Amino acid sequence: MEKNQVVYYHSFSGKDNAEERMEKMEKLYEKKEGQLSWKSLLPIGLTTIFVFAFAQIYGLFSHGVYSVFMSYAFLLPLTLIFLPKFINLCTGNRLWNLSLENGDEAGEKKLFFTSLAFFLWKSGVAVLTVGSIYKGVLDIYGTSGTFEWIYLVVGILALVSGGIGALLAKKE
Repeated sequence: MEKNQVVYYHSFSGKDNAEERMEKMEKLYEKKEGQLSWKSLLPIGLTTIFVFAFAQIYGLFSHGVYSVFMSYAFLLPLTLIFLPKFINLCTGNRLWNLSLENGDEAGEKKLFFTSLAFFLWKSGVAVLTVGSIYKGVLDIYGTSGTFEWIYLVVGILALVSGGIGALLAKKE
């Protein structure tokens, strides 16, 4: 392998094979696997239910001490991921359009940046949810920590980056 050779993990030949990548993306689009479906609600729905159940069970063993951060942590994935996906599916409007519009390099680039924006958005929601649970645990224990603000800052930065990225990808 040459020093500056780029190897794409999804290329069987190990070469920069744009046609092969475009074929795979077109097949995904034709099978509608790359599009939003009702099945895509299941993982985030289960995650939301898990966070809710975790907070309720943790509250049972906290000797009557409750935390707002712990009790309402489930609202973050519910309102920021589940409900927008549900509204998209019901209305047919795609806020996060991950479809391949054209089979050229620009279409692949747009698909990459839209996927990256959605990944940042979901990561921001995950960081904020974990930070909320962490803050809730500390509140229940009656202590404070030094890392609570880091979760907030990193989560908001990821949300803002994902939102801006989605808007820029949609404009192009």
